[in-house]
Amino acid sequence: MIKKNLTLLLLFITVNSIFGQEKNCNCINELDTMSKLIENAKSYKTQIKKTAKLSEFKEWKEEVKVEIENDSLSNFFCVGYLQKYISFINDRHNEVYFVPDKIASNVPTYSKAIDTTLKITDSVSGIYYAGSDKIMVQKENDSIWFGITLKSNSEEWTKGKIRLRIRKTDDESFEIFEYYQNGSLFYQKNIKISDGRIYSTFWSKENKYFFNKNHEDNFTYKSINPSVDYIGIQTLSRTNKLIKEAESFYETNLDKLTKENLIIDLRNNGGGSIKQAEPLLKSLKRNKTIQRIYVLINFKTASSAELVALALREDKRTILVGENSRGMLAYGYGNRSFSSKTNCSEFKVVLSTEESNREYGKYEYIGIPPDLILNNKTNWIDQIVKMELN
Repeated sequence: MIKKNLTLLLLFITVNSIFGQEKNCNCINELDTMSKLIENAKSYKTQIKKTAKLSEFKEWKEEVKVEIENDSLSNFFCVGYLQKYISFINDRHNEVYFVPDKIASNVPTYSKAIDTTLKITDSVSGIYYAGSDKIMVQKENDSIWFGITLKSNSEEWTKGKIRLRIRKTDDESFEIFEYYQNGSLFYQKNIKISDGRIYSTFWSKENKYFFNKNHEDNFTYKSINPSVDYIGIQTLSRTNKLIKEAESFYETNLDKLTKENLIIDLRNNGGGSIKQAEPLLKSLKRNKTIQRIYVLINFKTASSAELVALALREDKRTILVGENSRGMLAYGYGNRSFSSKTNCSEFKVVLSTEESNREYGKYEYIGIPPDLILNNKTNWIDQIVKMELN
């Protein structure tokens, strides 16, 4: 009888302990967990530990904590706040993310009436598009805007669901929480909003996406006109299949680069390994026919694709064109990243394990600025060709 009662007591304690943890599972607790996990990042060791910035980093944590406490939607935006916290460290390879099973219960709904007929009194507010998705960016107060779903091809993104929270910062730039269509939330800082576009996102008032490039193939060669060749590279990933595909592509097409101008399109290339581009880099050094190399980059050009852009820029014939790249190149994962999860919500955490080049820190989060900015009015290839004709 005593043994039975002890068993029941232990079961009661265990159950209460589990539910107690669930009740305490809030964003502040997750912030505390993240502050311990981030110590495993290579960039934490180089930027915080070795530079005696621990006190500043602790102060930053307290600032983020206050924001969480004052935000009625902090439970929805929690992973964004954790991303904001670790962004103090200049390393975009440090990531924390969560992909929800159901969008409806994990994304907040705007609580006020949505009036698309309201007169717009600022440059940020208005109707924005991202492909088939349509939102109304509505000003909440002097520093906050919400992007509210009006239409989507996804049944889960019903009218009123919040896709964006935009906040104007003290330096007059913007930071955003953005929900992707799969329900994942991402934080970005130093965002520019102008000319009807929220930069570093797909959101545009004009519903035009000339900055974007959906490559049909991993590697593409074509002749644009008698004076311009084009190479498109969708990925630098090095699987056995892609290594063979790259070798075959370069073997077949590098000798065709005989025109005065070459466009290398790295838009939407999320990286992989710079080794995947070495045949191209070596061939261009030997190629004296080409007089000018245009390298197209956009906000989706990231990691080793950015390293390729910088390697190409060392050639005096090269001009980087487009817009700022992603800014994800000073650190990396090497052969193996650090992976973990937060205790309560089980947000996935991936941290850098190696530093590629300390000098590249100036590009982190900001991106590599192009030598020549292209607008979102017409096709980017056409803009380059027009420059050559003029």
